[in-house]
Amino acid sequence: MAPPCHRARSSEPAADLLTSLPPPLLDCILTRLDLRDAVRTSALSRAWRRRWEALPSISLSFLDKRGTPPVAVDRLLVRYPGHISHFSFYLDEHSLTRVADWLIALYNRAVKSINLQCAPYLPDFNLHSSVFLCTQLVYLELHQCCIPPLPVGFTSFPVLEELKLDLARFPENGESLLEAILGASPLLNTLNLSFLSIRGDGSNEWVIGGPSLRSLTINCMDYYGWRIADLPCLDEASIDLVNYVRSGDFEGFIARFAPVRKLSLHTSYPLPPLTNGHLMETLPCTFNNLKSLILWTHFCETPAILSTFCLLMNAPNLEELEITIDRGDVDGIEANAVYQDTQLTDAFCANLRVVKIYDIGWLSNEMCFIELVLSKAKVLRTMHLRLGCLSSKFNEDALRELMTYRRASPHAQVFFNGEIE
Repeated sequence: MAPPCHRARSSEPAADLLTSLPPPLLDCILTRLDLRDAVRTSALSRAWRRRWEALPSISLSFLDKRGTPPVAVDRLLVRYPGHISHFSFYLDEHSLTRVADWLIALYNRAVKSINLQCAPYLPDFNLHSSVFLCTQLVYLELHQCCIPPLPVGFTSFPVLEELKLDLARFPENGESLLEAILGASPLLNTLNLSFLSIRGDGSNEWVIGGPSLRSLTINCMDYYGWRIADLPCLDEASIDLVNYVRSGDFEGFIARFAPVRKLSLHTSYPLPPLTNGHLMETLPCTFNNLKSLILWTHFCETPAILSTFCLLMNAPNLEELEITIDRGDVDGIEANAVYQDTQLTDAFCANLRVVKIYDIGWLSNEMCFIELVLSKAKVLRTMHLRLGCLSSKFNEDALRELMTYRRASPHAQVFFNGEIE
């Protein structure tokens, strides 16, 4: 039997195989690591010491709500001389006074993404104007901050694609500031404006829009003379109508969203007077592209009911409908006559496949609407119903009534609280 072969041991130290890799490949490996792990590679060997500092760019993300010591960010910005592609930070009471210096340090570092969030128990932080000099920004998200005037050197955000502002406060004449930012962002495709405070009296009309805008969210923003521009590329929109409906141009406002494929509307507030008393005869557009419609509404007042019918009648290709019933302080009224007088064609809900209705109270108006949809939706597959906190009848009685409704689709199934009825 042949003696076993033993591998000869090398008398030289083992080679650092990673160090022998090409520098671009090493950079690729390090950039895929979490920043903390990338810094820890300095302990591997002398050749790896401070290797991470030679990376062409790094990403700094500190969104941990437990808090990141500001001194850690200070040291990183001092030690690392290269580009910082992404910077995200959750501000607490310890870092609130440091964020201005960090933004100053970032503006010439080719930063592409900035996301600043603030602890809700803190006052709004003052945003430093140097953020407007970061011309390579692709993504900008700001929460709970005071927006400063544009600096003298501001020209544009030439490659900005996403802008999200939440709980942001604008200075005097802030409407012109926001309009200038939007107008200077030709590639902007996603805009989210939520709970903004813009000081003004509404005397100056200004425009929200952009030639490349595909997704628009406006949530609880005070109305101070803004209007929606033509948005030829718009594909998705989520709009809270709490203040805009008081401007008196509801029909023209809705028409701006005619190109969308997905639309979310909060329409549970008192709507403006109907033109000629009938909203369905006044809508100046058809939502031919609309596939998904999400509504926060109620069935307690005639204007709210008619606005729902109006949208459904003018969305011939709608496939998914989701309604959350938000009655609030609105007193329920019997509106059976509204359903009886409504002139519905065979095209009503003709392509509707999925219906979801949440927070049902089994009110007669809600039941009439459910019955109407079941009787008209010829290709309906599923209807999901979820009970709310307030109910006008026992579930057993409501379910027995549901079983008597005629269904235009032989494949339609009704689910109540997740279970098939």
